[in-house]
This record gives sequence, C-alpha cells and structure tokens, in this order.
Amino acid sequence: MEPPRKRVAVARPQRETIRRTVTEPGQIEAFNQARLFAKIPAYVEKYYVDIGDIVTGPRFDESGATVERGQLLAKLFAPELDRQLRQKKALVAQAEADVQQAQAAIKVAHANVASAEARLNEALAAIDRYQADFERWDSEYKRVLQLVSKAAVTPKLGDETKAQMSAADAARNEARAKTESFRAAETASRAQLEKSVADEAAIRARYQSAKADEASTEAMVDYLSIEAPFDGTISERNADIGFFAQAGGADQAQPLFTIVRIDPVRVFVDVPEMDAPLVDVDDGAMVHVQSLAGETFAGKVTRTSWTLEPTTRTLRTEVDLPNAEGKLRPGMYSQVTIILAEHENACIVPASAVVSQQDRTWCFVAEDGKAARKAVTLGIKSGGLVEIVSGLRGDELVVQDPGASLSDGQAVEPVAVSTAK
Repeated sequence: MEPPRKRVAVARPQRETIRRTVTEPGQIEAFNQARLFAKIPAYVEKYYVDIGDIVTGPRFDESGATVERGQLLAKLFAPELDRQLRQKKALVAQAEADVQQAQAAIKVAHANVASAEARLNEALAAIDRYQADFERWDSEYKRVLQLVSKAAVTPKLGDETKAQMSAADAARNEARAKTESFRAAETASRAQLEKSVADEAAIRARYQSAKADEASTEAMVDYLSIEAPFDGTISERNADIGFFAQAGGADQAQPLFTIVRIDPVRVFVDVPEMDAPLVDVDDGAMVHVQSLAGETFAGKVTRTSWTLEPTTRTLRTEVDLPNAEGKLRPGMYSQVTIILAEHENACIVPASAVVSQQDRTWCFVAEDGKAARKAVTLGIKSGGLVEIVSGLRGDELVVQDPGASLSDGQAVEPVAVSTAK
C-alpha cells in the first residue's frame, strides 16, 4: 500500500524587482547654519532684518573674487574705533608729507652734487691753466738769466721775469688748494645724497607702517557691518538698538543673528551596524514626514561619516533634499528609508520556503508527486521574500513551508497553488 501523500502549499517563483531597505528615524536640519557674533565690543546702531526674513549672501565671479557683498543685517557703533581711524588717517597723511619732503631733499642733494662736481671740474681746469702759465714764465726766466749773464739785457728785466714766475707759481698753488676744497665739498655732497636716500627709505617704511595700521583699523571698522555670509533665512535675532554686543568668545557673548540655509536641507539618519556596510553614496532614499500629512520626498544618500559612532554603533548618514517651496523645516522629525540594494527581474520565493542548515541552503519543489530538494544560492532578503540567485529555473512549484519533517523524495500533494507574494 502506497504511503499517504503529504499535502503541501506551493507557489511558483515570481520575477520582479526586490529591494533591501532600512528604515530609521531622521532629523531635518538646515544645509548651512551660522551664528553671527560681533568681532569687537560695540553698540547696535541699527538692525535691518528680523526673524523669518530671507537674506542674500555675497556674489562671486568665476575667479572667486567678490563682486557683491552680502546683505547688510545690522550696523554697530564703536566711538573709540572711529577716533582711532581718524588718528591713523592723520598719521598716514603726515607720513606721506614726510615722504614728499624726503624726496625733495634727495632732489636738492642731487643738485648739490652736480654743483660740487662743476666747481671741482672748474678748479681742475684752473690748475691746468696756471700750470701752463707757470711753465711759460719758468722757461722765460731761465732764458732771461742767460741773457743777463751775457749783459744782453738789464738785471732789472731778470727780476721782473722772476716776479712773474713766482706769481704764476702762487696762482698754481692757490688753484690746487681750491681743488682740494672743492673735492672735499663734492665728497660731502655725495654723502649728503646717500643720507637723503637712506632717510627717504626710512620715512617711506614709516609711511608703509602707517598705511598698514590704517588698513588694520579700517578692517576692524568693517566688522561693524554685520553681513549675511550666504543666502538664507534669519532664524534668531538678539540685536536691539543700543544693545552692547560682546565680542565672540566672551563669556556673556551671544549671537546677534542666526542664519540658516534651507534649500536644500540635510536629513540626518543613523543606520545600525548590521546595515551600515551596505550604505553607499547615491543610494536611493525616501523621506517620510508625518507632520506634512505623511508626504514623502525622494532623494539620495549624499554623504556618510564612514566610521561608526562608538556609543550607538551607528553610521551617521546624510540625505540632501531640495526645498525650493520651503516645506521642509529644520527640526522636523521624519522616517527615512534607504534602498541598500536593488535587483530587477529577480527570482523571488517566500522566505519560509528556504531551509538553511550550517552552510547549506535549499528549497523543496514538487515534481511528479514527490518533494525534490534543490540547493540554492540566496540574494537579497526583503521582508517575507528572498531572492534565489541560482538553483531554480523559475517555473517550479516551490513548497512554501516545508517544515522539519519534509524529506527529499517524499510523496507530496501540491495544494493551494499561489504566487510568491
């Protein structure tokens, strides 16, 4: 007598897209947030924006140079800084006048050198002239002495010629003395020129230092204008007219404004350790916001921390979402579903149809009235479904729940044929 057949529920594998996902709570935050403090202690003279106002940041050209400054949010006032700037400007003006005076002194020194050189050259020329005159009278005196010795001329002529020679010698010596004096004057004028040049360099250095001090003070004055660092919305204002703003870093300092950029927004989600290795940039993500009547926003994983947070063993993951309409607000709670893996046209069976033992995995199929065990390779698991990568053709009748008692070759009676869903 034939043993009774075991009744088994079967289903044919289905071909469809299967996804492995992870769903975790998420927090919506601004893409950028800046708390704007005063750089220096100052009074609030005027503020131009309030909470909820949309402001614009600076604009840049292709090279990165600023072509338009950020929107003015508030104007501060520091009386002592204003006085310092006026003082610095006065010192710059004085230093500039000193530079001009030093440059004029250099011109005068150049003129003095030229004049001294001219006098020296004139004296050198005079020496040559007096030397020639002396040589002429010296030769004449020697000739006259010979004539006197021969009684050809009177001794008086000899004395007169000697006197002329002595006068020429005296004139020559005087020219030599003047030349030395003019040479010394020329050397002194050149030294004065060098000193004037050195003085001008020192004065110009003081001028540059004064300009640097002025620029530094002007930079501090610029800090009195609080400007938007980027396009965004004012979410906090602590500035009031007459309010004394402490410099950032002081114990009692508080931001004058907080500005947030909300288009796009960042959605933060912490993925558990078991799913963390499967999270990749550009993975699809769905952000479900309960406070917006359950509206869902599609996005992608933009970045991850890569390392796990030590205390929670989770991976910090960010999804950027466009927010042109401003629906998503920083601080909103959401549920984030990340698509960790997705296979199209996958062979899918119920997870209950798969039997695993140690390192072996199989399914039972009903063939010719008997249960046949088929070794299979699994892919993605999602909910109550599992992907069969290999081991099945796809048209078999797979036993949905073989249980522990079903064995290979056992007689079976397939019932309730259905899909794998």
